[in-house]
Amino acid sequence: MKGNVNFSTTLSKETRELLDRFCKRRGIKLNHFVEKAIIAALEDEMDIELIEERELEETVEWKKIA
Repeated sequence: MKGNVNFSTTLSKETRELLDRFCKRRGIKLNHFVEKAIIAALEDEMDIELIEERELEETVEWKKIA
């Protein structure tokens, strides 16, 4: 994806302080961490949706395929 956009959210003071300390201790930029966390959460949710969709599919015995 090319380019960047601004994204704003409101956090509790405690959450922001934890986030700042976490990133500082690990030497990572806050923006990088937040973007990676959002991507991971989105991927998890998409995986769950896919699993739920596939659970409804008809199954075929392996013996019939081979």
